[in-house]
Amino acid sequence: MRNGFLGSTLMVLALLATSPALQAQTSAKPGPGVATAIPDLSGNWEPHRQVPVTAETALCGIRVVCNGLLGVAGAPMAEKPEEPEMQPWAEEKYKAARVGRGPNEFGRQDLDPTFSSCMPQGPTDLMLDEFRIFELRQFPDEVLLLFDQDHLVRRIYMDGRGHPDGYTSTWMGHSIGKYEGDTLVVDTIGLNDKTRVDRVGHPHSDALHFVERIRRVNQKTLEYEVTIDDAKAYKKPWTRKIVQDLLPPGFQLLEGVLCEELLEMGTHYSAKSKK
Repeated sequence: MRNGFLGSTLMVLALLATSPALQAQTSAKPGPGVATAIPDLSGNWEPHRQVPVTAETALCGIRVVCNGLLGVAGAPMAEKPEEPEMQPWAEEKYKAARVGRGPNEFGRQDLDPTFSSCMPQGPTDLMLDEFRIFELRQFPDEVLLLFDQDHLVRRIYMDGRGHPDGYTSTWMGHSIGKYEGDTLVVDTIGLNDKTRVDRVGHPHSDALHFVERIRRVNQKTLEYEVTIDDAKAYKKPWTRKIVQDLLPPGFQLLEGVLCEELLEMGTHYSAKSKK
């Protein structure tokens, strides 16, 4: 009798173990405390250029400079994007920044607070700048973007927090992020209106809200995309992209020459313009 009861019990347990419902419960998605894989985006990155770094081109300095000296155009990133539809005040400011400037040149430096007043570049201006090198470092609770310009740092919170109410406007704004598959998605608000969207000269207001998507296309390539949403300055959101190259192992991010140092040396553009 006991053997018969034991055999029946074992059979029931075996059937339960193979039950689809039980398998669905035990096959299990990781709980909230279980770490999940995140894409590796860390490294030192610079804008993609066609000119490789060699013993010869190294004499030119960074690749952007070599392009001009060697007569090589920039990498074929995409067709020239259409200009965003601007509010009247923003369009007037943008047109003023483009007076006397060629299609591939920066906006007028005397109207750019980065040059004229030694103010820091804004976050999108830094990321879209074809001269700028940055280091990306990932941690469980935050991502850091470190720039060679004026020791600038962007801090992206990855701990699930939202944007705080009544956040004081700053140069870098308040950034929160999350991973969507292989992409780091960053949401930023809370910026002052003293910087530009990019080197070309697109202005923005204190209502600027932008979303960045950063993903690694392959081992040596990073794709950066930003969508600008600023109803005070633009009639609808608009997007820009840039591709970054991974710098060689052992590369060390060094500080660039500070604006104040250029002024002291008399080599700042404003000093030259007064001669």
